[in-house]
Amino acid sequence: MKKQIIALLLASVLLLSLMPAGLARSAPEDEHADEPGYMSIEELMGINMDDYPKTMYVYTENGGVLNVRQEPMLGNNVIGQLEYGAQVTVEGPVIMYPDWSCITYYKAEKGYAYVMTRYLVSSRPTDIQKRAEQRAAQAEQKKNQEEQNKTLEELNRQLASAKMLEKPLLLTVRASRASGWGNLRVGPSASTNRVDSLPDGRELKAVGETDKWYQAIDMETGKTGYISKNFVNVLGAVSEPAVQSKENLGKLNINGEFTLECKLPEGYQLQVVNMRGTKIVASILSGDKEKPMLYLTVAYNEMYANVERMNDLTEEDLQRIEESYAESNEVEISYRNTAYGTKLLIAKEVGSDTDFVDIFSVYKGYEIEFVMTPNPEGKTQTLSENQIQMCVDFLSDLDFVPAK
Repeated sequence: MKKQIIALLLASVLLLSLMPAGLARSAPEDEHADEPGYMSIEELMGINMDDYPKTMYVYTENGGVLNVRQEPMLGNNVIGQLEYGAQVTVEGPVIMYPDWSCITYYKAEKGYAYVMTRYLVSSRPTDIQKRAEQRAAQAEQKKNQEEQNKTLEELNRQLASAKMLEKPLLLTVRASRASGWGNLRVGPSASTNRVDSLPDGRELKAVGETDKWYQAIDMETGKTGYISKNFVNVLGAVSEPAVQSKENLGKLNINGEFTLECKLPEGYQLQVVNMRGTKIVASILSGDKEKPMLYLTVAYNEMYANVERMNDLTEEDLQRIEESYAESNEVEISYRNTAYGTKLLIAKEVGSDTDFVDIFSVYKGYEIEFVMTPNPEGKTQTLSENQIQMCVDFLSDLDFVPAK
């Protein structure tokens, strides 16, 4: 008799192994149920069917959703999901698969489906709102990370396509209709910081490009950055003057008023001199990307029409100039004299992401401004003390030679 019971149980297991216990109870009554020593599948598995169906709740350790599956096994059979804390009706455990429970699930074709038993608890979790907020925060974090990854991928793609132009191009800003400005940025991506916002028509000198951006120098201020090709007009190649000696800038005539003479720092060349009316902009650049970029601007200012040299300015005038530098930046102010004896005001920006040194002077009504900034293509965006001293020495050795 014992062998018959075992054989019957094995046959039953094979037939009902995938049937949830809750549904198996509706099968026809076993004709051997009254025999002495007989045990049903449920009894053999330690299942008390009087407990089912019963209400339970979803509880996942991480507060996430619980996958609902078409069959009691892992794999590509997910047909839905239940939120953390969701109420479910459990029909019973699955015979031979006690790790799985059968639940009522109206979205399933047969009206029931399967979930892992270990994610079900008998009482509703008390931290449902907290878990929901955590999930929302995690989803937002994931979304932001994906957007950052896309931005970084595009930036890397643009940088990978970067190349220097064989001949520099003259551009003008075609301002955005929305803002009225065109943005010059640190890198070839709208997600990078702005170097400056440029008005419509501002002239730029493009020295490099990517698929969608130009690397350009602002002819007005000497600032370098990237501007979208959508916001510029290309006028043609820049007419470059002959490159001066690497050792000496030579005689830079200022509208017949006087001549600037100075030696270039080692490794630098005069790349461009732009003369428009009473304003001159000279870009002094190096092929070494770790060397800072230098810009010399000379512009006539009616305010200083009667000023022979900056030495002649009053203390009030100097205070006003110092305050103009301190309006938007934290600066350190110091003074030195050129070889010709003209006073120089040296403003060094401190406490900012990108360092710069600005040296200012006045001669015969002209403002002379020399700016040094880190190369945007370099590894560092700070200026060393040696580089700052190079900048100071350059302007200190500058000669203002009166026109004959």
